[in-house]
Amino acid sequence: MQRIYRFFLGWVRNAFDSLAFLPLPMMIIAMLLGFGLFSLELNTEISAEISENLPAVVISSQDTARAILGILIGGVITLMVFTFTQMMTLFSQVANSYSPRLLPMFTGSRALQFVMGFYLATIILSIIVLLSIREDDNGFVPNLSVLLCIVLGVLCLVFFLYFVTTISNKIQVSHIIEEVYGEGLTAIEKAIHNDDFTTAELPENLQDWYAIPSPIGGFVGTVNHHQLSRLAKDYGSRFYIGTAKGQFVPMNNPLLLSEQELDEEQINKVMEAVSPISQKFNNWYLPPIRLLTEIAVRAMSPGINDPGTAIDVMDRLTGLMGRLMNLPKYNKFCGEEGGGEVWLKVNTFEEVLVAVMQELRQYCKQDVLVMRRLLQMLFHLLGGVGKNETFQQTIIIEIQALLEDAGNNIINSADRRVLAREAFAARQELRHMLKDTEFLLDAHLSETGVK
Repeated sequence: MQRIYRFFLGWVRNAFDSLAFLPLPMMIIAMLLGFGLFSLELNTEISAEISENLPAVVISSQDTARAILGILIGGVITLMVFTFTQMMTLFSQVANSYSPRLLPMFTGSRALQFVMGFYLATIILSIIVLLSIREDDNGFVPNLSVLLCIVLGVLCLVFFLYFVTTISNKIQVSHIIEEVYGEGLTAIEKAIHNDDFTTAELPENLQDWYAIPSPIGGFVGTVNHHQLSRLAKDYGSRFYIGTAKGQFVPMNNPLLLSEQELDEEQINKVMEAVSPISQKFNNWYLPPIRLLTEIAVRAMSPGINDPGTAIDVMDRLTGLMGRLMNLPKYNKFCGEEGGGEVWLKVNTFEEVLVAVMQELRQYCKQDVLVMRRLLQMLFHLLGGVGKNETFQQTIIIEIQALLEDAGNNIINSADRRVLAREAFAARQELRHMLKDTEFLLDAHLSETGVK
């Protein structure tokens, strides 16, 4: 049952990001609406009432109705093909210029899905109405259905204009950065206020626990912590998930540890709750940070060379990393009272910051403006850590690494002086909160003569 639940959960998450999420049900609704209108036209006098009350909008000729519907169907199909082609071109541009991992943001856009679904629904409804016009002696025309198709055709033109306006705004890098930043803030806030997890010391005898290998190679994602806690209680054991969320675990490598040795049947039940999945999910706080970092790296690549975009990304990364410092190191699940204990490995602020800086330094170390902004970002983070010495030490090490790269790669003496002045100015500002600011005296930069 758990395996079915986890499969269904994964399927639903994939469906939400699929381009067909809204078009498919809209097509089905249009088909049902077409058959419903056909039955309504045959079994009621609604067409006659429309002819009496609204004679200006009535089409009395069957040939005219067929011609209008044929033109409408052909026009909307052409409009849909053009729209779809434009979308694919823009998706390719975004993937090449920024990151291919941005595509779910566009394919999952409800506005774009609605426009595509509206086109397809209009085509299907118009075809059904066209087929319902039969040759007879009375020259019957389904006035309500034809009128509805004409109105929908006009709305297609309106939605095409809306599509062009929306997509031109969505592909702007500033809009992309802001949207990814907003997703990251939302995910971090959600994690901060997650009452199902708490922070606790790991068990002292953790190294003596029994390892349970991963049945497949995959990513840790949809863990059913409630079910895992109940199993821990039933088996008189405790569990530790040794692979952090979103990380890849190879097949047969240790996935989690159990305090008590479990038999094969028990292990299979545990795997139903924690087994890795073949595809990453991005509905938490680390993917937006990685995505912003990748956008900055792409912007600094020789083929694009856009330092302005990289600087904008660093402004947003400063905000996300600042909020991430406030996230407790939740490493223990405590959902239900009386349940078993489940610990898990977490992605710490220190690990995330080091990974982000390693990528950015590699591509930005020869650009003075971007290096200055990176230095400012680290100083802003250092000023917000308070008395957390672990965070302080991590940021100080990154500042030292950044200054070392600047000293080794920035040759111009005037540029080196600018960096040195900013480093020494930050040293003066941070004296009130740091016991030792000598780390800011980088030998490479001090050779410029700045004291």
